[in-house]
Amino acid sequence: MNTRTHSAGLIRCGLASLLLGLASVATAFPPALPHTIYGMARDEYGNPLRTNAIIVLTTSSGATVTAQVDPEDEPGVNYRLVVPLDSGVKSDAYKTGALQTSVPFRIRVTINNATFLPLEMTGDYSLLGQPGKQTRIDLTLGEDTNGNGLPDAWERAMIAARGWNVSLAGLNGNSSPGGNGVTLLQEYVAGTYGFEDGNGLNLAIARVEAGTPVLEFLAVRGRNYTIVGSSDLKLWTPVSFRPLLPDAAAEAVPNYLSTDVRLLQVAVPVPATGKPPLFYKLQIQ
Repeated sequence: MNTRTHSAGLIRCGLASLLLGLASVATAFPPALPHTIYGMARDEYGNPLRTNAIIVLTTSSGATVTAQVDPEDEPGVNYRLVVPLDSGVKSDAYKTGALQTSVPFRIRVTINNATFLPLEMTGDYSLLGQPGKQTRIDLTLGEDTNGNGLPDAWERAMIAARGWNVSLAGLNGNSSPGGNGVTLLQEYVAGTYGFEDGNGLNLAIARVEAGTPVLEFLAVRGRNYTIVGSSDLKLWTPVSFRPLLPDAAAEAVPNYLSTDVRLLQVAVPVPATGKPPLFYKLQIQ
């Protein structure tokens, strides 16, 4: 496989240019297995994009692949681009939109006919361009002038909400200016910057009812929540839970996509076999 490198700095400046490395051929039939690019796309305040947003991949030759943002795709994922690839077996092209060898492409986001260049948050590009493989690329809109992976607009809102005497240059995703151990990246993903420092990102056991623990946490609109449990703080496994809401189903669910902002309580049923977890962690996507 040909491999090319790309500059993370360029992506942070809003170019979001990536490079596919495929075999050096320009023919197309039969098609190779497509490559899937997926992830979470967020606005400049950390809110996952909704259904009015479209992710657009465009190559230098004009080939385009699009995907409608779907907030209910799966936990932590709201877009999925299925990119057609050439196999290079025959000379007759099966699809003009199939990506050719080492073709650079740009990812854009359109919202209500307005186009935005995202800055890229995280991504492992070791499999990028390989037929049948997948690459996760999480995107967010906005500017990132200090190059720390977080949008300036969100950082300014955080500074104003908390009354911190710091500049953008002094912030990075792993810092915890509040001194509570919660990083800025965690606050950004959780959407809790507008709440009292440290209290928005929290999981508590509210009570125990007939041996069933009831957990409580702040649910923020657009975020997807899962819970994992452990008996030894080493091995963590997903657990199902039942949101205690008037319109919630009686069956336990593996995750909860919040449609508003509320203090949510969930019941974690005791497993039919084996011991229940002694410890719980909340995962936010």
